[in-house]
Amino acid sequence: MHVKMRSLIKGLLAWLLLLSFVSVLHAADNTRFTLKDGIIYDSQLGLEWVPAPDRPMNHYQAEEYVRNLSLAGGGWRLPTREELQSLYDRFRPGGADPMFHVSNKWVWTSELNGSSDAKRFNFYYGNVISYDRDLTNDFNRVLAVRSRR
Repeated sequence: MHVKMRSLIKGLLAWLLLLSFVSVLHAADNTRFTLKDGIIYDSQLGLEWVPAPDRPMNHYQAEEYVRNLSLAGGGWRLPTREELQSLYDRFRPGGADPMFHVSNKWVWTSELNGSSDAKRFNFYYGNVISYDRDLTNDFNRVLAVRSRR
């Protein structure tokens, strides 16, 4: 019985150690993004983001939006697909931290595919497809990004 009890205690301690490790990883993940004065600071990539406005845009409108965005001194641009991919978390409702306001939407990238199409990142499936730059639907959104100042 003494051996069984010791084995049970070791198993319990291993389980508690694993739980504490997972909670530390989760806490570290929660500190990657901080929102202050309308800007999301990304400590992992050294980027600054502006949450998606709650309105659909075609690619041309998205380009104009980031170009004219003067928040905190301007200098905003459309993100690359890799930058958007870094935000994607298939385990989170909406596919990303809720502060981004992308909630399973398509977000335009800076990447063109010919003269009439651009790449969009899907925060529901985590994939990228080309789409006509002129078309607007209820799911097309824009995130503005820039390197940290």
